[in-house]
Amino acid sequence: MLKGKNIVVGVTGCSSAYQAADIVKKLVSLRANVDVIMTSSATKFIAPLTFRNISGHPVIQDQFADPVSWDEGHKKLADKADLLLIAPATANIIGKAASGIADDILSTTIMSTEAFTIFAPHMNPKMYRKPVVQRNIQTLQKDGCLIIQQEKLMPSGKKLYSMLADTEFIIKEVTRLLLAEE
Repeated sequence: MLKGKNIVVGVTGCSSAYQAADIVKKLVSLRANVDVIMTSSATKFIAPLTFRNISGHPVIQDQFADPVSWDEGHKKLADKADLLLIAPATANIIGKAASGIADDILSTTIMSTEAFTIFAPHMNPKMYRKPVVQRNIQTLQKDGCLIIQQEKLMPSGKKLYSMLADTEFIIKEVTRLLLAEE
């Protein structure tokens, strides 16, 4: 059980964004308090309403939007979070975080939080293999972030690490980390 744990889930724009809804649903079922931040690209793949209905909280999409209450926004979520999970994490958000770029609500929250931060990558395998992406992943790891990757075996027998890990695998890692803090 994750009762009383505050988890912020960052959702970025890629084909596996819909899987984040299942991740949020499972975290809520474990009694975690879950807030969701979506990039504008993520909203092209899945509607914010889906996450609002699952989490029971407004979805944060724009750092300059009028807050739902005065204390909402990246500072509030960054301070409140016990854990920040970015799933799926595109090459774009990984690059921004590794470079210290804070130009949207998710990247600003990443830069503002002291909470343990986890990235669950999902991108084209060719993109994933690019040296710059690998350097960015290594930089995040050196900075204390966890990169959740799961070997996926393709029908051709080729092993991929570029695809979003299975929901249960991600939940297991999040739970392990949060319970280890107690």
